[in-house]
Amino acid sequence: MHENIVRPDGSETVVEVRARFDSRDYPVSGSPAVDATAYTRVNSRSISGIGRKGGAIALTETATVENNILTLTYSIHSGDRVVATGVAVFEKKFD
Repeated sequence: MHENIVRPDGSETVVEVRARFDSRDYPVSGSPAVDATAYTRVNSRSISGIGRKGGAIALTETATVENNILTLTYSIHSGDRVVATGVAVFEKKFD
């Protein structure tokens, strides 16, 4: 995965990870939130991930594809608490 995050002021962060869907931790570069992530294939349309910072869970996420729509739900953790949640929806448009 390669993600370019561009902020309104023009500053940019590039996050990269190469991982398999085997529940093992893989290193993440460029992320201030996590330094490792582990992905699992839930079924043919969904994956889940756990991001860790210093060994502690910092992020949980699920991505699901259905009818050309990718829905990403995530929670950001601080210790044992969930401090933020979000949902992002991406729709593929055909010309």
